[in-house]
Amino acid sequence: MMNSGFGYNGNWFCGPGAFFPGPAGWIITLLFWGILIYLAVKLLKVIFSRGSKGSVNRLETLKDRYVQGEISEDEYHRMKAQL
Repeated sequence: MMNSGFGYNGNWFCGPGAFFPGPAGWIITLLFWGILIYLAVKLLKVIFSRGSKGSVNRLETLKDRYVQGEISEDEYHRMKAQL
């Protein structure tokens, strides 16, 4: 009995988990998962690096305000301790 639709038909090129039949299906499946993993890693880097960059930017802003004379030395040290 021959299976003419998508899915496993006894051919090792198209096993369980393959999206498309044939050798091209393996390439498309690997590309799909590779891109998905790449995007997930990039997203995690953005999420976890956001906090450290924000602190550095706030400290630079605080230093600029102190240099320009907008805040006193006591205020500068108090705010720096909070950051």
